[in-house]
Amino acid sequence: MREDMDKVIVERPRGGWRVQGDGRPWRNSPERGSHLGMRRGYQRPKWLSENLQPLKRWLHKQVHRPWDKVWSELCEGIDRRNTVQAHIFVHIDQFVERQAELHEGEVWVPGRMWQQRMVPLRESASVELFVHPGTGILLPNRHLQRAKQQRKAEWAERYGSRDTVRPYAPYHVIDAVTQWHRIDGAWWEVRLARLPEARGGEAEPPHYDVLRRCFVTRKGCEPPAFGSADAQAMYGRPHVYAQGMRRLGRVEVRSRLG
Repeated sequence: MREDMDKVIVERPRGGWRVQGDGRPWRNSPERGSHLGMRRGYQRPKWLSENLQPLKRWLHKQVHRPWDKVWSELCEGIDRRNTVQAHIFVHIDQFVERQAELHEGEVWVPGRMWQQRMVPLRESASVELFVHPGTGILLPNRHLQRAKQQRKAEWAERYGSRDTVRPYAPYHVIDAVTQWHRIDGAWWEVRLARLPEARGGEAEPPHYDVLRRCFVTRKGCEPPAFGSADAQAMYGRPHVYAQGMRRLGRVEVRSRLG
């Protein structure tokens, strides 16, 4: 470990505003209490801005070494009696999982913070390095990339990927040609019609979309006055347009939506 590792990591200016706004006048005013905390009255406090990348790179270079020796080198290079330098040890667990356990010959690690349970190492997408519970050797998680891809696929299946076309506004499908759209807090019944295909060499006739207030064709539409130019985002399927619409009454909405 380099001798100035503690300086590289922690000796940086703190982030935040240098001018603390109206904190000092308020603390000196008669409205303040008799006992105040150090941060009371300051709306924009500063925060620490450690550069942890050198520490992370150094830990990755120590793989396949006994963790006790790696820990000893950390303690030699960083003075734990110094409050600022001791703060570095708080971040060790962000890069190295030291609570791994063996279950039937397989390594298990703690799951996410809100799960409060152990998961197999091959399913953990957040553990890059871990200390083997049997040998005490610092090892890399060779299943990390596969676990990240699996988690990404699960999120895409549950919440939709970035390429998924999301609806422009809340709506309910009533039947094949009728939808209820909520616009500016009011519910409207929208009747859909399918855009006809062009025949032969004839030009495709445009149709007026009453919801988006623009002319549309199968190839696209004019810049809409409302909503999205993508029919998939507006109605959940392509090549359709709003042929008519009417505002729904409160009783009618409550009878169906509650």
